[in-house]
Amino acid sequence: MQNSNQSNPEIWDKHYQREKSKLIFPDENLVRILSRIPQGETALDHGAGSGRHSVLLKSCGFDVTACDYSAKSIETIQRTLPGVETDIIRSRNLPYDNEKFDLVVSWGVLHYNTEEDAIHIVKEIKRILKTGGYFVGTVRSNSDTHLKVNEGQIGLTDLSGGSVRLYSLEELKTLLKDFSNVEYGYSERSPIGKLEERICHWIFQAKN
Repeated sequence: MQNSNQSNPEIWDKHYQREKSKLIFPDENLVRILSRIPQGETALDHGAGSGRHSVLLKSCGFDVTACDYSAKSIETIQRTLPGVETDIIRSRNLPYDNEKFDLVVSWGVLHYNTEEDAIHIVKEIKRILKTGGYFVGTVRSNSDTHLKVNEGQIGLTDLSGGSVRLYSLEELKTLLKDFSNVEYGYSERSPIGKLEERICHWIFQAKN
């Protein structure tokens, strides 16, 4: 998902037409998180991308809604996951009722927004979460070098021009300040053949 004030939906539409974007398997860290939090009924895959985590959420027994700013992302999910409700989001406001979901997953999404938009989106996620519901996700750490960030834009060729904001742990804590029982983790890896680069994420689990 992207800041709606820029041309980012087009950037991500192109991205989700590339074979390498069509991820199938869920992130192991999310699998582990879901194994330790109470099972609910409804889940939102926020910034669903290829839909790999919508598959995981369905396998866990959730009624799943997937949303993304990219029409290509949503088209893929509609074609491959007919049991998942879908929405194309063109605004930072989320089109869902208050306290609709037991769980919101926002995996690798919030950092692709301006600080102002990310703050607004997190407030929206809190609004649509049930009391006692869980918000889990990741944001890029300010230790990341893979995205080649320059003045708030991605430097990678595939996503060139997309907006991005890297987070320190303290900045992430501020972003999630309205949630309770917040726990944090950290993930770092290097792409194959690029040992000099670091792909770095903060992982979080929060309760509404």
